[in-house]
Amino acid sequence: MFKNKGILTYTPKHQMHRASVVSRENPERLESGFKYIKNRTDIFKTYDLIEDFQPASDEDIARIHEKSYIDFMEGYCKKGGGFLGDSTYVQKGTCLAARYSAGGAIEVCRKVSSGYKTGFALIRPPGHHALPDNYGGYCIYNNAAIAARWLQSEKPNTYSKIMIVDWDGHAANGTMRTFFEDPTVLTISTHRDPHGFYPHDGYPHQIGSGAGRGYTVNIPLPAGAGDKEFRRVCEEIVFPLEKEFSPDFVIGCSGFDSHYSDTVVGLKLTSGSYHYIAKELAHRYTGRLAVLMEGGYEKFNGKLLHTLLAALMKKDNPYKDVKIDLSGSLMQKSNVRKETEENIVELKSVLCDYPLGKVF
Repeated sequence: MFKNKGILTYTPKHQMHRASVVSRENPERLESGFKYIKNRTDIFKTYDLIEDFQPASDEDIARIHEKSYIDFMEGYCKKGGGFLGDSTYVQKGTCLAARYSAGGAIEVCRKVSSGYKTGFALIRPPGHHALPDNYGGYCIYNNAAIAARWLQSEKPNTYSKIMIVDWDGHAANGTMRTFFEDPTVLTISTHRDPHGFYPHDGYPHQIGSGAGRGYTVNIPLPAGAGDKEFRRVCEEIVFPLEKEFSPDFVIGCSGFDSHYSDTVVGLKLTSGSYHYIAKELAHRYTGRLAVLMEGGYEKFNGKLLHTLLAALMKKDNPYKDVKIDLSGSLMQKSNVRKETEENIVELKSVLCDYPLGKVF
């Protein structure tokens, strides 16, 4: 019997992770979002907030990350940390904050698997660039991967097949490579085209290897792509594959940096795209859907968080974007449509020889 509520996990312990220099990945990006929704009574009529949960354990993290990497990271934090490279920094409290981030992902999955309708983990540092043996792009431990393996390990008879769908502006390269040979985890990432763009990984031809071939799906969107292109790849790629795979549980990874207000990524999604994908998944996976925070570094985080939480409870979008011209020139629009079409055609062609690709 489902509780008629969602679950929201958040802890101020994320503030232990902060850079000594200016960084887009900072505590304020979560704090501003949390302060925004904290004053929305409609949210807490439909969500229970959990701030007191356990950090991810050694066992939880070791299901994904190599012991040598965990030991290195924990030791580096104890020594005071510093800038590691690849946009990633650590401080003394970073590893504990990262454990709470992964713990928030596990907790939201735990609660949803125990009867809540849906859930969202408002967590940082993000995780989808973290590899089993390396950090990257602000990420320390891979939250989605850790949560997926927790579900499979703790409830193997119920959740043997997991789908991770990531709509951050950057490719989920760490998640992709973690499950590259694993047919029990379908990983789908929609993101800005990685040609000349971070993480320079996540191309249509990267579809997994060995037994996992066909279970990794990368859907690049050209710079300037907006709601129409996003909806099209969802309708033509994401949802047909989801239906064919028929997962036992879905983990969504939401990066708010695909929104048009982001100053770096260059995609032009409005809040409508976030509402669309979250609500579609909520309709399909009541009691089997949890969404995690990934990127998102601008002042609009709170409004998009409000949108997403409403969508997960199958409610209307409470946030109306400022009306601006997102269309660009006719030539730009034509080029975006053409590139999107080419990416869809390429992806279908490389997937069609594998089990899930028969839907194409």
